[in-house]
Amino acid sequence: MDKKVQGSWLIHHTNKLQNVTNQGDYQNTFVAGKAGILLSAISETGQSVITNERLHVLANASNINTAFELPKLLDILKEQELIDVAGNSVGVLGVTTISALQHTANIFESLEPKNIELSAIELAEIASNKPVSSNDVSEMLSDTYKLATNDVKRLFYDSEKIGFIDVEPITKSEKLIFNGNLFRRDSAIKTKAVLDSLSTQEQSSLLELTEAIKKKACLSYTDAMTMLGENLFRKVNSIGFFDINVVSNSQEEVGYLTLPSAFSKYSSSMVDDAFDLAKAFVASLTYGMTKSSYARGQISMIDRLLGALIEGREVGPVNAIGQDYKILELKGVVAIRHGSKGGRSGPLMRLLKKEVGELALQAIRHGDVSEQSIQSLPGAAITKFRGPEANREIIRREQIQKSPFETNDMISALRTGGGF
Repeated sequence: MDKKVQGSWLIHHTNKLQNVTNQGDYQNTFVAGKAGILLSAISETGQSVITNERLHVLANASNINTAFELPKLLDILKEQELIDVAGNSVGVLGVTTISALQHTANIFESLEPKNIELSAIELAEIASNKPVSSNDVSEMLSDTYKLATNDVKRLFYDSEKIGFIDVEPITKSEKLIFNGNLFRRDSAIKTKAVLDSLSTQEQSSLLELTEAIKKKACLSYTDAMTMLGENLFRKVNSIGFFDINVVSNSQEEVGYLTLPSAFSKYSSSMVDDAFDLAKAFVASLTYGMTKSSYARGQISMIDRLLGALIEGREVGPVNAIGQDYKILELKGVVAIRHGSKGGRSGPLMRLLKKEVGELALQAIRHGDVSEQSIQSLPGAAITKFRGPEANREIIRREQIQKSPFETNDMISALRTGGGF
């Protein structure tokens, strides 16, 4: 498996493992993923030196315990010659998302992972291509990774319960496995399979929504719900047909939809955390263009704003900067300070990760940026950002509690659809 793809799955699995009380057989996965998350958080486009104070803030924002986890992770990154630790600061070479994912995979390999950990990554990759029967892949995983029968059973049990995969019952004796990354590649073929499983009216509504997102890059949750209706909206979201990005400030929480395939043209990696950051950036900019008042700092010339940021200039000062981009600040994507410019004073913002801004600009200009081949994208949401996978999980859990069979037709269609 390509190392950047493996690294992506390690980050994906680590995010899932953070929600369970015991990582069990997946300790090496968890450690490598945490190291990759930290590396992404503290790195910038160019070489940088960050203070210990900033290091702790970024670690906390990445859900890394600064007392117990951080020292160990710093040691690992230092052993890999990715950082220099000196006194009250840490030096980091310029790291892109692709290289961060490759480093994550290298760290995982150095930890000598168990076969069940390797097979969990392979299973997730298989389940992201199309829904498959566990019976069809059990023997392959057993042979490839030398797993006993009970180990295979534990793999599927763990993967379902932790959330590495989703399971959809088809009959009493058969379950199909898939995950929320189905539509991050070969999306046209899979979209056709889903459409063919729907009624004529549902097909029309879903096509209308898809075209609207392609034109605008980002569409509000409310508009999407109105176009599809609640039942269809929940059905297609539960299988990852689109991404919901939720951004919040002190006054409100707003959801925006993007297409899963819109940021993944450049590689086969579907689960890169940085894509969520780019989508969060687009969602926050959309909020600034559509929801923010002029007095507060409404965005009216998006090209000029992003152009200035990409060129390395500060933008502002406006009050909105101090409120709407705190998560981007905590993730190390932007730096915000109070200063003066043009005879005014207030919050100023500078872009630290240039590629995130470049991708956001393409998204705003062209709607669907899947045709843009951006070779490096490192690792907004106002005061809080909840990414697509977390939102999909919420709706899927609600759906399963209501009826475990609502998505069966679509899952079956994806499984048997031609061309993939």
